[in-house]
Amino acid sequence: MSPKSSVSTSTTVDLYCRHISPKGRRCHMLIDEHHRPANGAGRPTLCAYHAARLKAAVPVVDPEVLAAELLADIDSFTTAVEVNLFLGNLVRQLARKRIARPDAIALAYISQLILTSQTAMAREAAPEAEDDNLQRYLLEGLGRSREALTTEQQLRDSSSAACPDAPRPADHSADREQLAS
Repeated sequence: MSPKSSVSTSTTVDLYCRHISPKGRRCHMLIDEHHRPANGAGRPTLCAYHAARLKAAVPVVDPEVLAAELLADIDSFTTAVEVNLFLGNLVRQLARKRIARPDAIALAYISQLILTSQTAMAREAAPEAEDDNLQRYLLEGLGRSREALTTEQQLRDSSSAACPDAPRPADHSADREQLAS
């Protein structure tokens, strides 16, 4: 009996560069094992030539410096002004080629989601604010009418004491109290 060598066909390792040209053709060079991808991928996927071109296309920028420049003058993303300021900073960094285009697209999409959620939250808060304003208006109106009633009552009492024989106006205080409640 001869020993059989077991080769697993389920775990195929791609040895060729994964770069695809604008014409749709794939590079036929071997992967450069010394190249470490910047996006945190586990193993390299490009040949030495395409890895060097990628490195030259997107210069390495310290992430802390880039984040500080993107978030300059932004406390939180609670207003549309702050989100628009962030988008302006993002466009500047993209124009300077300090941030990769896919990353810029992702950050712009997140900004769009934030703006949409702010609009939805404002729409939800508007009826609540309207209800509060209406309630305050009614309470203030009721408070003024009660003050006016009290003032009228005091005027009647003082006028009746000063001129006991003078004709009195019709008393509608009962009607007003019934409307107020």
